[in-house]
Amino acid sequence: MKKFVLILILILGLPVICKTINGEIKKDAKYNTNRIYDSVTNVPIEGVIIKIPSKNYYTKSAKDGSFKLQTQINSPTIMALEKNGYKPFSMTIDKDVKNSFNIGIEKTTPKDIIVETDMVHIGDDSYSQRSANANDFTLRSAGPFYTKDFNIKNINRDENLYVVIGSIIGIDTIEAQRLGQSGVLTAYASPPSLYFNGNKISDIKINGDNQKIKIPTELVKQNQPNNITLKTGHNLYKISTVDYDDIEFTNLLCEIK
Repeated sequence: MKKFVLILILILGLPVICKTINGEIKKDAKYNTNRIYDSVTNVPIEGVIIKIPSKNYYTKSAKDGSFKLQTQINSPTIMALEKNGYKPFSMTIDKDVKNSFNIGIEKTTPKDIIVETDMVHIGDDSYSQRSANANDFTLRSAGPFYTKDFNIKNINRDENLYVVIGSIIGIDTIEAQRLGQSGVLTAYASPPSLYFNGNKISDIKINGDNQKIKIPTELVKQNQPNNITLKTGHNLYKISTVDYDDIEFTNLLCEIK
């Protein structure tokens, strides 16, 4: 699988790769450990929880923001960061970027809505080991979709709502095959789909980090519950029975900007 540490913006189902996340992550040859800092003040952050769900591994950053990943990493896997007062952050790492990089994370704003920070597995627990990141799957499936309700207090006329998926793996679409993310060569799946208040907003065609999806303003219910649903795709080569694509994701966030 190719590394795909990218920020992707998906506007109404149209994925656009805009830049690598070197604005968030900086490699630095001076250090032999990793460091986490505030992306605005550049001050190191202590006590950030660093998790690698596929390894059931976690550690915390020290006073100077440093941390080491003392676990074996042989293939691309998700690393998630969590700290009160900061937006959850995740990225797909490989053994090549295990150490010697700095990560800048952002403070939350009063209008940020953290929907989910746990790893979530959806599908049917039937998948090939050649599926994208299949070796990283550690959870049982919660079913073919994930859904969550949350309140939105207020959006001004000049603001927009975005749903951000921190990291997502396991997608076996034809686009993922072409990028070398999926090793399943004899079949491919339809893409997972994001719904907002019952309306389909976007298909998610490739695996990656920080995928941002704009929500049409007219769909937002202010000062009352709203709903996000993520439905997985299914194998397009099986006609008689439904074979759901198994995927995992972490860090689901709503931003108002």
